[in-house]
Amino acid sequence: MLSIWVSIAAFTHLIAASVLHAPPQVRVTVDPQTCVEEQKYIGVNDKTGVYSNACAQVVDACLAQNGTSIWSHQPCVAAATCQGTWSVITLNQCQNPNVLAAGDIPNLAFTIYTNIVGSCAPDGCPMTQQNYIDFIYGAMSAANVVDWPGSVNDVITQWWQPILDWTATGDTIPYTNFNDWLHWSNS
Repeated sequence: MLSIWVSIAAFTHLIAASVLHAPPQVRVTVDPQTCVEEQKYIGVNDKTGVYSNACAQVVDACLAQNGTSIWSHQPCVAAATCQGTWSVITLNQCQNPNVLAAGDIPNLAFTIYTNIVGSCAPDGCPMTQQNYIDFIYGAMSAANVVDWPGSVNDVITQWWQPILDWTATGDTIPYTNFNDWLHWSNS
């Protein structure tokens, strides 16, 4: 009988310790006016101010996921790269109050990163410009985009280059830096 109480006490301590040491998860309530404003600017990159109908369609595909772990949905990761992380997170929070604050959203799904860079992902290979181009055009194709960007150079200068500048990792972007950009860039 004593061993049962010891086991229960140990289990209770374990549960209490995990609750006390779990990082806080912040849920964000977005005011309705912000939601209306963000909805009006779907497809407009937060940093460059440039509108892209293709990006708008990818953002719409992201919002159709209606998930809380938004970095586990390919269209949401792609949408963040063309729209900006802040807008994509906010738009998701507007429709689903269970979407956490940027820093608390679960990490980028490694399967998505593997789809971007290929089979070398487990070995730590970084994302190249060509990997990104293939990824974003694949996301646009999956979103049934009909009005494509004017040129691949627009995609590079308006979407890829700002991520590359933020991560400051040279000509390529490793998984950890891309994941950090999704969580902390507030782009």
